[in-house]
Amino acid sequence: MTKTILRLTLSGALLILTALGVLAAKYFGAFFFGFYPAFSRWVTAILAGATSVIPFALCEILLIALIAWFFISLVRAIIKKRMVRWLTGVLLIVCILLTAFVGSWGLNYYAPPMRERLGLSDRQFTVEELKEATIYYRDRANETAQTVERDENGVMVEYDFGELASAAGEGYETLSQSIEGFDGSTVRVKKLLSSPLQGKLGTTGVFLCLTGESCVSTTTHSASMPYTMCHEIGHRMAFAREDEANFAGFLACAANSRPEFRYSGYYAAFRYCYNALYGQDPTAAAEIWRGVSAEVARDWSDSVEHYRALRNETAAELSDKVYDTYLKSFSVKTGVQSYGEVADLLLVWYFERLK
Repeated sequence: MTKTILRLTLSGALLILTALGVLAAKYFGAFFFGFYPAFSRWVTAILAGATSVIPFALCEILLIALIAWFFISLVRAIIKKRMVRWLTGVLLIVCILLTAFVGSWGLNYYAPPMRERLGLSDRQFTVEELKEATIYYRDRANETAQTVERDENGVMVEYDFGELASAAGEGYETLSQSIEGFDGSTVRVKKLLSSPLQGKLGTTGVFLCLTGESCVSTTTHSASMPYTMCHEIGHRMAFAREDEANFAGFLACAANSRPEFRYSGYYAAFRYCYNALYGQDPTAAAEIWRGVSAEVARDWSDSVEHYRALRNETAAELSDKVYDTYLKSFSVKTGVQSYGEVADLLLVWYFERLK
């Protein structure tokens, strides 16, 4: 009984501590986020450095071990008739993991908008302005598409995963010299052992702050692979929201010296802007599409077929619902739709920094 009470007490204390952290992030943001993102990058950098010596994704192994422990301990609890003790033990572990997650990284969801931190304005854009920016990113994608290796079908080849994983951090190292907030760990990206499963779920990458690992599925389409790697490192830079990690990934790709990263970044930027324009003005989008190079068009169509062949709709829809719930629980009101909101950041970047 003493252990049970102790576990309940510790669980309650951890939940209160977590709640206090969330309240501080919500109501004292000006002070709190003056230090928290840098603290978060420091913590994840230590973890990433420690786990980088392991060639595989440690987070997957730990997850399997945790699931195995759950069921083995459940069976033992049933046999020994110690369900109350088992339940309080599970509760304590959940509380420890939740507190560690929220305390080390999760509060970044409540951070001020990325555009504010980068000194960009917050304004609405007209369809004409969206069209202009889309043309810019299309033209950059067209240009850089000529610089990457392609197979006999004209599709960007699959570069060596290890080489890309080691080079993905270069752009962030360049950005850190001129922009604050990009000084986190750039250790190599890891491949997911569960890549075949992730392909069925429609997942291209994950970041686990508790191990500091940025991981990418090998089922990611070749034209998107470099950008996806940079996106996952973007989370390690304390950009929790998906649109902001997307934008960080674009900036890192554009700053990378390797052509496959620059193309992948502009290719992604064009896709996001084009999709946003199509939602506003399909006629204007169709007009811009006529200027898309054969190489970009081939990568786009091939990626559609690639993911269609991999994705299991039932499993992917369930995965999307779970992740949508997770994002909304951390104040991301648009849930999984927030990925596409990067178009707003791409527009303001174009008009205020590129044009």
